[in-house]
Amino acid sequence: MSKRKIAYISILAIFIIGCVWAFIAAGIITKNFKKEALSDAGEKQKLNIENLIITETKEDKKYWELYAESGYYDNQNKVAILYNIIGNFYDKDQVVLSMESTKGTFDEATKKVVLYEDTFIIYKDGTNVKADRFTWQGNDKDIIAQGNVVIQRAGEIRTFSNEAVLGNKMTNVRIKGRSKTELYSKGNFNEKF
Repeated sequence: MSKRKIAYISILAIFIIGCVWAFIAAGIITKNFKKEALSDAGEKQKLNIENLIITETKEDKKYWELYAESGYYDNQNKVAILYNIIGNFYDKDQVVLSMESTKGTFDEATKKVVLYEDTFIIYKDGTNVKADRFTWQGNDKDIIAQGNVVIQRAGEIRTFSNEAVLGNKMTNVRIKGRSKTELYSKGNFNEKF
């Protein structure tokens, strides 16, 4: 054999041995990589959602519902982050309270709903409430309003406080902490008592 053929065979053998060695080394280095990536992905899944409705019902009776334009569900924390929310509370199949918020969360494990960022609630009688944050945990629980709470009833009364506890059927309101209350003659916010 000529020296040239021996040189080609030697280079080809070195190349093949190098490729085999690289393939085996890559297999050893990444042997658990796929398994770890799949197990981590299973723990950290996020599901993007559009046009979601969350409802609490018991015995075919609807207590409340939330409609979210978009959001995502984090299965590791079991929490849905919701955007552009509209919701209602029901009593005897009639809406007694409506709400609107740009952002909120729903915790699947505790059934706790938190609304924040531009949140507004209005009751059937026209009483409206604005606050930085609203929290409730089921139909039989009160709604907690926190941060810059303003409660206004159809030109009669306006209260300002840091926190308020609201009955979800507007049966009672408790104001907590420092507060300011303004009373007006019926329908005229310019004429104070």
